[in-house]
Amino acid sequence: MSTTGWDGFGVTWVVGPQAELTVEETGSDPTYPPMLVLAGAPCVVTLRPPDDPAMWPACVTFLRQLRDGAEDLAALLEARATARLMRDEDAG
Repeated sequence: MSTTGWDGFGVTWVVGPQAELTVEETGSDPTYPPMLVLAGAPCVVTLRPPDDPAMWPACVTFLRQLRDGAEDLAALLEARATARLMRDEDAG
């Protein structure tokens, strides 16, 4: 189960098995940019680009940093899970 809470730094969302990440269109006109939607917790988190298209390049930079950070976190989790499995097999 996904959970959310306040940890003193901000909202923390512990990712659960129902977590989903989608890109949602907000309209067909180019002035209505799509949004990134994270769902599966008691709340939904929406990342929406700024209304001003001149600010979109900065948003693109942030989204790429988010992607890279998520990739780094995934690699760390994968490595630790693999190491744990190997320790469990050696102990068993």
